[in-house]
Amino acid sequence: MRTLIFLLFCSTVWIPTWGQQYTFKHTSLPCLNKTFTIVVHVFPDSLGNLNMNESDVRKAVAEANAFFKPICAQFEVCEFRYHQNWQYDTLRRPQQEIAEITTKYNVERRINLYLVDSFSAPYPLCGLATLKGIQDPVSAFVLLSKRCISARAVARELGRFFGLLHTFEGNGDELVDGSNCTTAGDRICDTPADPYVLGEPLEAYVAPPCLFISNKRDAKGEYYTPDLGNIMSYYLCDTCGFTWEQLQVMAQNYLVSAVRFW
Repeated sequence: MRTLIFLLFCSTVWIPTWGQQYTFKHTSLPCLNKTFTIVVHVFPDSLGNLNMNESDVRKAVAEANAFFKPICAQFEVCEFRYHQNWQYDTLRRPQQEIAEITTKYNVERRINLYLVDSFSAPYPLCGLATLKGIQDPVSAFVLLSKRCISARAVARELGRFFGLLHTFEGNGDELVDGSNCTTAGDRICDTPADPYVLGEPLEAYVAPPCLFISNKRDAKGEYYTPDLGNIMSYYLCDTCGFTWEQLQVMAQNYLVSAVRFW
């Protein structure tokens, strides 16, 4: 059985056939010249413990800003709001409970970041966010587990908030040669096809320090070489950032929004 090995270098990442580089064409990207403000909502546990530090959250947001710099966007925490409804610290019915908390606590024209201990999902997840939430100034949200506060986790959920799909969307239906990249996977053509299936052990895909070992092949029999450092992937490798097209999509989703965030 053949084993593919792919070693990730974050300084410059080139993928055969189409090519990808994190600084490539950045000068042609839109400049939003915008600072987005975040209201952080925190729920205590049943004993009244917050289980988080404001400094950790501010640090994660500040470090996540580096990934959005090519489109002149940055984020800052303007306020922490502490709510005494400890029942919301563990979301057992996320779809229903998220609708409740956003109705009760959302601040309009702000990015509302909710910190909870955990939320029930078919698979372990660190966060959730409204897809294209940047176009919804009223009910959109970002949700993050207190156990996952980091620059990468914040950047990934903000990426989704600005309209990005995960690189593994479609469970491997995108072809390695990119010929169906506009209709399959994450619908972005400068992110290589990613075969990861949510819920499967990451150890089946990546071995230390950052070796892609999966033998999965696409519908044409080609072996996958995904970008292990992309923000929107789930691989636990060094974070490289967003691609040029991902940055372009995020910028355009904001620019075409009918209502601007403050």
